Amino acid sequence: MMIIIRNIIPILIAVIVPTTCGFGGIVDLSTATDIVSANSGSGGGLELVDAAIHQATTTISLEGSQLLASYKSELVMHPLATKMLTGSTLAVCGDAIAQSRGYDDEGGRYDTKRATSFAAFDAVYRAVQHVSFPVIVQELHGQYIGLFVASLPLFQSGLHALAWDNQSFYGAMEQTLASQLGIVPFFYYPVFYTITAFVQGLSQEQALDRAKETFIPLMKRNLLFWIPVQFVQFQFIDESLQIPFLSVCGLCWTFIISLFAGNAKQGVKDEGENKTLVKNESSLENIEKFNDEMANAINDYKIRQVQCESKESKVSSR
Repeated sequence: MMIIIRNIIPILIAVIVPTTCGFGGIVDLSTATDIVSANSGSGGGLELVDAAIHQATTTISLEGSQLLASYKSELVMHPLATKMLTGSTLAVCGDAIAQSRGYDDEGGRYDTKRATSFAAFDAVYRAVQHVSFPVIVQELHGQYIGLFVASLPLFQSGLHALAWDNQSFYGAMEQTLASQLGIVPFFYYPVFYTITAFVQGLSQEQALDRAKETFIPLMKRNLLFWIPVQFVQFQFIDESLQIPFLSVCGLCWTFIISLFAGNAKQGVKDEGENKTLVKNESSLENIEKFNDEMANAINDYKIRQVQCESKESKVSSR
């Protein structure tokens, strides 16, 4: 496993942080700039600039191709580990972006437990995709949607006019719906809430409350984001690169989900503050009610006292 990690992590770093690594391009651009500076007085400055740009672009393209080839090689030799490491690495990046945007209420500190929960969850989910996607592709190839469309001639005519009435299109849609309406609500979110709650130290009751509060809004966002993405995945992306493709798209999704449900403890903290506020408001109401009752009792006592004094006065006067 350590050998796999040593092979994959440098590739992922180079892909994720191209502005830092530059695929080797920064070094060559610097060299090219030195060449232009040294020959700027020879009258061929523009030609040298063009040559330098061409050299740097070619180097970036070649080294980028080599990185991609190395990554594909790791996918062939160690498919599961490569996909899990890719997913967890990009998940940590997405959560880090979300935390850096100021949505983490931990005093500006980087929440390592939160990042660990996203990395662990994403690694598990990529393993599930690795196992489930071949089954989905094998079992669903457009037969059900094809029968449904055939029963609706007008709908079929509309799809034909758009050139969407083909088995490949139907297959990709079936596979997308199977993933989004099957795996996501019944596995993805239960595992997400379980792992993130465990790593972030929530109790069972707190985890359930968090799930009840955020599941429906997250599921809506999930369908809007992932149905188009997964359709492209099943329709156009090579099978060996489907999960890495989803991991890259998941960088954006992790940012979304991290903003909305990343900091589990903050939700519990807010809930506790709300409960305390309600409790305090209730206590104030009870105090006010008690004061009103006391005031009414005092007034009644005074009225009765006045009545008694009046009666005594009448009796004495007789």
